[in-house]
Amino acid sequence: MTSPVSGTGSRGRYPKGIQRRQQILDRAVEVYADLGFEGTSLRAIGEAIGVSHAALRRYFETREELFLEVLREKDRQALEEAHEAGHDRAPGFAAMAVHYAQQAPGLMALRHSMVARALEPGNEHSREFFRERYRSLRKQALTLLEFAREQGTVRADIPLETAAALLIAALDGLSTQWLLDPEADMRAGMALLESLLAPAS
Repeated sequence: MTSPVSGTGSRGRYPKGIQRRQQILDRAVEVYADLGFEGTSLRAIGEAIGVSHAALRRYFETREELFLEVLREKDRQALEEAHEAGHDRAPGFAAMAVHYAQQAPGLMALRHSMVARALEPGNEHSREFFRERYRSLRKQALTLLEFAREQGTVRADIPLETAAALLIAALDGLSTQWLLDPEADMRAGMALLESLLAPAS
């Protein structure tokens, strides 16, 4: 049985299976970023990472399931890197947000494509994944804004829950524009939002 959110089932749950599954995810992050989603079958992914189609199907039944898990893994890696670099404890948020969006543009583009697919009828698995993902992102953004407010860089007269949703919306919209047109200045847009949320000097 496969979990509707995590995509992990009863297969490959032994320590060796878990390690192998992680190895597949690590390589698939790179392959999806390079090859894209639409033209990449499970068989093609297996060939690219040196895993047979049958072995890949042992862990992931569809390319969509694999891709959603790749997104989950990339989010985990990004949060880990941000924590290690101390970005999640910095008073500003613009630079961290732009770095996150720009470090893997291929995956960012695929993520936007999958969000659009999740809105189509019959894609409840993807819809639930992204519903939970956005809830998690808003919580993370709220934590950043709360810390920034404590540092005196976010104004005290605005609801931070709404500001967190606005931050995510701005990053999504600006990154879409940047992916379509590299001349779109995502960094300037996020910096402006940061200044609008700052207390009046």
